[in-house]
Amino acid sequence: MIRKRFIRVIFILLFLTLYCPFFINYCFAEKETTITSDTLEYFEKTSTYIAKGSVKVVDENMEVKSEEMIYNEEISEIIASGNVRYEDDELSIKASKIQLNTKKDTGRLYEAEILHKKENYRVSGKEIEKKGKRYYSAPEATFTTCDPPVPAWCFKGNNVDLLINERLKAKDVSFRVKGLPLVYLPYLSVPFHTERKTGFLMPVFDNSESRGIRIGVPFYWAISEDKDATFFVDTYSKRGIGEGLEFRYIKPENVIGRWWLYHIKDTLLRKDFLEVRALHEQRSGDGIGGFLSINYVNRENFYREYSPYRDIRTNRFVESTGEVSLPIDNSRLYLLSQYWVDLSEVVRPAPQRLPEFGYVLNPTKVGHLWFSTTATVSNFWREKGIYGQRLDIYPRILHTLGKDIILSQALGFRGIGYFLHRSEEGFSHREAIEYNAMVNMRILKRYNSFTHVIEPSIGYKLITDPHDLPVFDSTELFRKTSRIEFSLINRLLQKGGELFILKASQAFDATLGDRPFLPFRLEIGIKKPFSLKLDANYDVHKGELESINSDLRLYTSKVNIWLNQRYNKKDDITYYRGGFGVHPLKSWYINSSISYDAKEKLVRDITVDLRYLRQCWGINMVFNKYPGDYSVLIMFELKGLSMGTSGYKPLKIL
Repeated sequence: MIRKRFIRVIFILLFLTLYCPFFINYCFAEKETTITSDTLEYFEKTSTYIAKGSVKVVDENMEVKSEEMIYNEEISEIIASGNVRYEDDELSIKASKIQLNTKKDTGRLYEAEILHKKENYRVSGKEIEKKGKRYYSAPEATFTTCDPPVPAWCFKGNNVDLLINERLKAKDVSFRVKGLPLVYLPYLSVPFHTERKTGFLMPVFDNSESRGIRIGVPFYWAISEDKDATFFVDTYSKRGIGEGLEFRYIKPENVIGRWWLYHIKDTLLRKDFLEVRALHEQRSGDGIGGFLSINYVNRENFYREYSPYRDIRTNRFVESTGEVSLPIDNSRLYLLSQYWVDLSEVVRPAPQRLPEFGYVLNPTKVGHLWFSTTATVSNFWREKGIYGQRLDIYPRILHTLGKDIILSQALGFRGIGYFLHRSEEGFSHREAIEYNAMVNMRILKRYNSFTHVIEPSIGYKLITDPHDLPVFDSTELFRKTSRIEFSLINRLLQKGGELFILKASQAFDATLGDRPFLPFRLEIGIKKPFSLKLDANYDVHKGELESINSDLRLYTSKVNIWLNQRYNKKDDITYYRGGFGVHPLKSWYINSSISYDAKEKLVRDITVDLRYLRQCWGINMVFNKYPGDYSVLIMFELKGLSMGTSGYKPLKIL
């Protein structure tokens, strides 16, 4: 028997038999390992080593501690007991006792907890069997991503199988909060790596006055590395069952796509609602490329009935667009189609561009001049009103002269021909010359803390009379013009960027008869110490404000406040919208907004978004209130079960 107070032994054999087979990948036969203990004994008859008292095995990749460690050379068995601790870069294991057969790479852990450091998942059980390098099983165990001592939530199940860095499976599972069982699941499968896995995602709950309670259960299908799909089933207590499908893909050569289909047979309104959204992009810098964007609903009130989001519910149109283009030496050919769906209650048939063929020459330098051209042939169709075909040719010449005082000029010719249907004119054409000139300069003065810049300019725009045009799109929105405009810009600059900008402009149009002055326009922008954007138009003939729009935002580390306003006298719009965001405590996030229509004296919507995030779980509740209805959306997140960095990371419940 050998007894020492402190023994330091270079003991490669014991390290190889203990560390390499049991705990995973770090096995290098030539590395040095240090073993320390209060006593170390060797029994020759049984070929057994016994280390007692603060046993510690240290290697550059791991550390093992216990009160006692026994190693039998003949049967290649290791038994460590008494507050066993194992640490490496990947795992941390605690146990009262471990027993390992190094040849078979099997063993048992008693009263053990296995912690995966990166994903922070913990598997605990009274007895855990080791069946391979990374494979463990237990007749009963708990799983959580919460820190001890009492986890906020956990799953407790039977017949638990754990594959390190891969997945955990269990049967007869109960979901527990603070130890209290709340939900029973016959089967549970959780993927641990960041790759996508097929399975159910976290359910979504909401409630609204018009739709009732909704329970949404999404199912995710990882088809392949470059394709996936998500199936949705929404159960509404007042409206029936909705079904949805989202399909995503990505391919080499900048090909991406996302397709969405949703249908519900509304049992209250006795109507079928259908929504189709799709995006396919195949961009190319030197070959044929294009995109397809589809946005379609079969009924104009679909979003008003089913969307809780203000920006979506108030959409006037949805647009579908498809384009194929071919780049050619600083120019391109394209084929384009556009289809609009009017979502207003009084539908006005919009002209559909089906299709348009065009050529675009980007600005090209020839000597001291720049040339550009667009030419299009378009077919417009609509159910009611004038429709037909249009040829539009628009060449331009551009020239810039000067250094301190800069003169920029552009001369263009626009020729448009129409073949019209449901019109007294079968064929018509319009021609117009367009000339633009701008003289501007920059004057600056530097101070110690900022730079002041003044930019005066004067511009002139001439469009000869194009006569009356049928309006299909913005191409026709030009008229006879002879306008001169003065503007003055003031800027304050610092090293960190622009602090302040003020622009004042006044235009005079000789073609407007006895009211030649256009509205005086003022634009203001402030970035520090708060953000402000403001633009206003003042009618100098009537002596009244024509429109004003503003946006004010204030940000601090704990609070942000914003307010915007819109006023337009011509369209009779007076609208206010404001909100705030607060981060009062470490775990709490609160955002709220309100919209008020002053003309109708009506609150258009109120939104309150509450988020509570803890170490291993979170809850998000969104409340929306708008005229005649409200909705409450509740979403839960269990860390490690909801989303991964490479896509969906689902919780699978069967």
